[in-house]
Amino acid sequence: MDRKLLRNYFYNILYQVVTILAPMITVPYTTRVLGDMLGVNAFSGSVVQWFVIFGIMGINNYGIKTVGANRDDRALLSRTFRGIFFMQMCNMILALIVYLSYVAVSPLDYKVIYIIQALTIISIMFDISWFFLGVEDFKINALRNILIKIVGVALIFLLVKKESDLWKFVLINGGVAVLGQMIMFLQLPKYIDRCHVSIGEAYREHFKDNLILFIPQVATSVYNILDQTLVGLLAADWEAQSAYYQQAIRLVRMFLYFITSIGAVIMPRIANVYHKGDHKQVEAYLSVTMKLAFYLAIPIMFGTATVAPSLIPWFMDPHFAVVSKLIIVACPVILLVSLSNVYGIQYLLPTGKMKEYSASVVIGALVNLCANIILIPKYGALGACIAIVMAEASVTLSQIIFIRGKLKLEVKARTILLYFADAVIMGAVVLFIGRMMGPRLLTNLVQVASGAVIYLGILTLFKEEFHMDILKKAQGLISRH
Repeated sequence: MDRKLLRNYFYNILYQVVTILAPMITVPYTTRVLGDMLGVNAFSGSVVQWFVIFGIMGINNYGIKTVGANRDDRALLSRTFRGIFFMQMCNMILALIVYLSYVAVSPLDYKVIYIIQALTIISIMFDISWFFLGVEDFKINALRNILIKIVGVALIFLLVKKESDLWKFVLINGGVAVLGQMIMFLQLPKYIDRCHVSIGEAYREHFKDNLILFIPQVATSVYNILDQTLVGLLAADWEAQSAYYQQAIRLVRMFLYFITSIGAVIMPRIANVYHKGDHKQVEAYLSVTMKLAFYLAIPIMFGTATVAPSLIPWFMDPHFAVVSKLIIVACPVILLVSLSNVYGIQYLLPTGKMKEYSASVVIGALVNLCANIILIPKYGALGACIAIVMAEASVTLSQIIFIRGKLKLEVKARTILLYFADAVIMGAVVLFIGRMMGPRLLTNLVQVASGAVIYLGILTLFKEEFHMDILKKAQGLISRH
């Protein structure tokens, strides 16, 4: 990776660290203060997300791809931004009207919570992060997100004191999200000029291509949102099961951000390089990100599964003890999503292979839907965790089949086996430490430190090529400073 890509990855990782630390600070507090009411927030949040999906369509990925391809022409970039943004505004205003109408006429429990959740739609209405990702300015996006995370955490501790304060919790999350989107507009004049683009022009230029991404967006949402919705609809004791599932998946996906950050960084670069016809450079970028995905995802997967039994008992209210088991079941998602991120987000999307990408996520959606309907009524949150693993596995496998023979990635099978063997040894030691020391913060700190030393130490001992290359680059950066 060149220096700009590394800098962008740094800013994305910086934000992901804050994303991880924020729940680490708030979850022990909110699970004790709000308890099962977190399930009400999770379920109502999943409902509002359906309206967001049909409003935003595929604008996030389409915006990054289109801006990335046109960023070298300021005039064209200005028209591209305004056209996409105007279409986004119109779509989201319609989504907000439909959502509020639905809330008004539906016999919902906790109706006030649903009304406050409308802030989510408003925040997405003004979300232009796709533009900054497309021009590869990750600094403003990362700093913005860090700021709103800090503000949100502070307000939760100041204002949320009991279960009846759920409305404050939802209001804080929605309010700071809207504030964060407004901040983004301050940086726009650096990249674009004023120009006139009518609503009609916006839809004529962008609607059709954006619509192509709508199908995979909906399909992806089936297994990213529908599982939470179905837990609320199908599980007995739905408030508790929704809360359990949300906390488990949040923790699993929390560590996944370190790897999916690569996709956000590399996607606009690949779109730009592919647009110029340099296919060899595309393969070179993807070879590096695929190696990095295996290098990080395998130890994170084993580490998360082996740390969870000694983390959850002290980290959450005792009522949430089952979350540990759910995390262990859902951990394969870390590796599966990492691989599909390379195949789908980093290759199929920016290179315009929408048919293959759409087919893969539709397959995953169907698998997830069927598995959820069968498993949730009997197993609740556990059934949803099994279903999400099945869905992600089907997406990854189908993408591998679709691009087979079309892409040459320099990833050796023996290297992957070494990562797995290394991670198994690391996981065994981490699990042993947890059982010896018992559930507490110190235990988890020792586990993480020991796991990192063991995993990296074994790779150094075997002089694994990719690992040694990373060490050399790290030493080079340190020596320069």
